[in-house]
Amino acid sequence: MFFFVLSGFLITYIICDEKQQQGQLNLKNFFVRRVLRIWPLYYLMVLVAYATPYILSVLHLSASQEGYEPNIWASLLFAENYKMMWEATHANASPLSVMWSLCIEEHFYIVWGVLLYCISLKVLPKFLYAFMLLGLVCRVVYVQFNIPTSDLFTNIDLFAYGALPAYWLVNKPGYIEHKVVAIPRVWKYGFVALVVMVVTLCSQMSSDAAYVFPTSVLGILFALLIILIVPQAGGLKIKDSNMLSRLGIYTYGLYMYHTLVINLLKQLFNKGGYNMDKPGVAMVFGLGALLLSVLCSVLSYQLFEKQFLKLKKYFR
Repeated sequence: MFFFVLSGFLITYIICDEKQQQGQLNLKNFFVRRVLRIWPLYYLMVLVAYATPYILSVLHLSASQEGYEPNIWASLLFAENYKMMWEATHANASPLSVMWSLCIEEHFYIVWGVLLYCISLKVLPKFLYAFMLLGLVCRVVYVQFNIPTSDLFTNIDLFAYGALPAYWLVNKPGYIEHKVVAIPRVWKYGFVALVVMVVTLCSQMSSDAAYVFPTSVLGILFALLIILIVPQAGGLKIKDSNMLSRLGIYTYGLYMYHTLVINLLKQLFNKGGYNMDKPGVAMVFGLGALLLSVLCSVLSYQLFEKQFLKLKKYFR
């Protein structure tokens, strides 16, 4: 959820800033930049997912039988989330099971790019308030008809929550900073603690029905958290030298590779006869999965993704 809110903030800020500076959005350049960021790793992972059964057979490891058989067209056309909704389960090949959110992101880029290209920035807040309501209503309706909430309609309010502070930053410079400076620092850290507590409580929920209203609450809290972090003065600062900040550029890879790494390690640990219920084994497994996921993500970014990102300079 947080990444939907963050994506709404970043994409809206980029588009609003360009429209304010240039008078219009270059839609072609916007879409090309998104393609260069998302498509290379996405399609590499699609290739890996469909090659997984053959790779496992070579390694003499068993393939998962849980979930549906992947559909190549659903994967290639960023429709994996709708395939998951139709089947009411996930694909039986990693990392297709986590690609539903990337499909939503891709649909968001298309809708947001076209919308903000066509409308004046002055009327954007009205659309954002409408989307906040639309997302909540769609979740209620989907749950009533037992439809999984894994599409743009049921998550569009999250993007809107992130988009609103981006709009304020571009069109009302200094407004957010002035408000944030006036908030005592102890209150800011208290709010961060509140967000952590709410996220922890919500993580215990296991059904879409339970998430109908908490999704809106989390979206608002995440947007407020962004507001507390973004301002240059008075905001909650995260140093660039911080390890988490450095890992920030690899989050896309971490998201894509972690399921592959975890499933592979599970197979290896089970084949080796290790009892995953033992605390020591579980700790080694968790640490190994984290380090290997980070390693894969760093190598992927430096050797593969970065080569495409270098092309973005031609589409500024």
